[in-house]
Amino acid sequence: MKAKAITASIDMPDGAVSAEFHIDTGRLRIFERGVLRVELFPPHSWFTVASVAGNSRWGTRPREADLHLVVENFILQRFGMTAYHREVSCAQ
Repeated sequence: MKAKAITASIDMPDGAVSAEFHIDTGRLRIFERGVLRVELFPPHSWFTVASVAGNSRWGTRPREADLHLVVENFILQRFGMTAYHREVSCAQ
């Protein structure tokens, strides 16, 4: 039986950015508007989560909050700070 993926998503004006982490394989996938942009396997998937959620005690099973940090980091790297501020102002 396949384990369910842990997911997190942030809605942006042009579409959602989401991440899913498959516990059974350790695979991390990041989607932008439904298009796969990043796919990582262990140990790179673990390094990616650890680099933004280093203060968390996630081990090899990140929580949704940890993946949310991964999505935030992806948005900041891909679109810059102005895109992220636009997303925050839309949510308020």
